[in-house]
Amino acid sequence: MPAMARLNVGVLGLSHDHVWGNLAALRAGDHGRLVAAAEPDSRLRERLRSLDGGVAVHESFDALLERRDLDAVFVFSDNRASAELGARALGRGLPVMLEKPMAADLSGARALLRSARAANALLMINWPTAWRPALRHGLTLAGDGAVGAPIQLSHRGGHAGPREFGCSPQFCEWLYDPRRNGGGALVDYCGYGAVLCRLLLGRPHAVTAVTPPPRKPGLAAEDNAVVVLSYPSALGLLEASWTQIGGEPAFAMIVYGERGTLIVHQPRAPREGERAGAGRVQLVTPDDSRFVEPPPLPADERDGPTHFLACVSSGRAVTDFCSGGVGCDVQEILEAGLRASATGRQVELPPSGG
Repeated sequence: MPAMARLNVGVLGLSHDHVWGNLAALRAGDHGRLVAAAEPDSRLRERLRSLDGGVAVHESFDALLERRDLDAVFVFSDNRASAELGARALGRGLPVMLEKPMAADLSGARALLRSARAANALLMINWPTAWRPALRHGLTLAGDGAVGAPIQLSHRGGHAGPREFGCSPQFCEWLYDPRRNGGGALVDYCGYGAVLCRLLLGRPHAVTAVTPPPRKPGLAAEDNAVVVLSYPSALGLLEASWTQIGGEPAFAMIVYGERGTLIVHQPRAPREGERAGAGRVQLVTPDDSRFVEPPPLPADERDGPTHFLACVSSGRAVTDFCSGGVGCDVQEILEAGLRASATGRQVELPPSGG
């Protein structure tokens, strides 16, 4: 059977540091090739040229969107600009892979989803954790009832802060800007737990949150957050931090069930751009505690670019983890968390106007 032709890929934005690992995955795979990129920052354009001199590099996003040789685009700008750029690309009929969380706010996420549906074009929200075998296997086991009916799902994400974690100046510039990011640590890290809750427990009926005053001088957004998702017979507990020292505890997910507890252990990357360690799944019951070896993910789910381009080529839908509908539900949770923290009140879902 002949190999499929590689798809021509363009990239809108290089200011999100996750772009470099995804471009490396694109080069290592056999589904696509990078032909063009657009980025206003000259330093980032030069960085890309030093890695791949054969790529056409544009200063303006318009120049890339006007090209007629692209089969798909990746979007790696700030959260607000990415949603706008993604909608424009979808409007041109181009499939879009956009880095999590989807947008800076719920209205941006909804507009993006509407654009994908109107164009009947593929939209994938790339959650880096979707490509971790232990987390995916843990979700499958929990969904299959390995610990009985879930009572609580807990997730904590964080580091000492974007600058301390080694993020680039361009990445930090918009991460610390609540308008371009959508918030601070809550938007940066609670989404990772919210997507797990959405997949295992569904949409919550209410959200509460606490974000204490920032501990770091001059910070305009929250650097610590706790968000609680309420369900009819379960709850989700999401923690986010930009002040955490060290990578422990390294739990990617804990599911407390009626018959046991499931823990996904996931060593964290020490700095931005470095790979997380191999994870493992632990099942705890009243009688014993054992570790379960997660099976490898399918070949077309080893990373975001591979899965996205394989789905574009075959006409398949992306995994639910990275679907636009689930991503929009996650954005709804994040926005409700920010509103709950600001008002000191529980926010019922869907929010007003939703």
